[in-house]
Amino acid sequence: MERVEIYTSKRKSILLLVGAIIFVALGVWLLLETSEIAISTKRNPVIIKTVGVVAILFFGFMFFIALKMLLRSKVALIIAPEGLNLNPSKKPSQFIKWDDIIGFDEIKIQSTKILIVDVKNPQYWVENEQNLFKRKLMEFNINNYNSPFNISANILTVSSNELKETLYKYFNAYGSK
Repeated sequence: MERVEIYTSKRKSILLLVGAIIFVALGVWLLLETSEIAISTKRNPVIIKTVGVVAILFFGFMFFIALKMLLRSKVALIIAPEGLNLNPSKKPSQFIKWDDIIGFDEIKIQSTKILIVDVKNPQYWVENEQNLFKRKLMEFNINNYNSPFNISANILTVSSNELKETLYKYFNAYGSK
C-alpha cells in the first residue's frame, strides 16, 4: 500500500470563515447599538459591551485561522506503511509506528465522531512533548480516553468513516499481530 496524505478541508475552512464573519459583525453591532439593546432588553450595557468585545476578539482570531487554512492547504495526517503521522508540519512530528498502536476506539461528542489512537505506552508521548499546552492536553486525553492521541475528521478532506476505514486497513496490514 502507498502512503496516504490527508489534507485540511477547504470547504470546512470556508464555513468557519463565514461563521467568524457573522459573529464579528454581531459583536460590532452589539458595540454600536449598546444603549438601544440595553433599553429594549433591560440588560446592563457593560455586559453587552463585554460580550461584543469578546465576540470580536475571539471570532476575529477564528477568522484569521480560517483564512490561513483556506489560503494554505496543508497535510494534516499521513498514513504510511511505516506508521501514522498525526502532525506532519511539527518538527519533530508525532510519528507513531504501527507496532506501537494497539488499536482504535471511536467516541461521539455531540454529533462529532472522534477516533482515539490507542498506543502501548501513552506516558512516553507525554514525557517527550516539548510544548506545555500540548502536554497538558495529552494528559487530559490519557485521563479521559486512555490515550494521548485523538483524530477528528471535522477539518479533514475525508469523512470520519473513510478515515476509520483507511486506518483499520493499514493497521491490519502493518500493525503488530
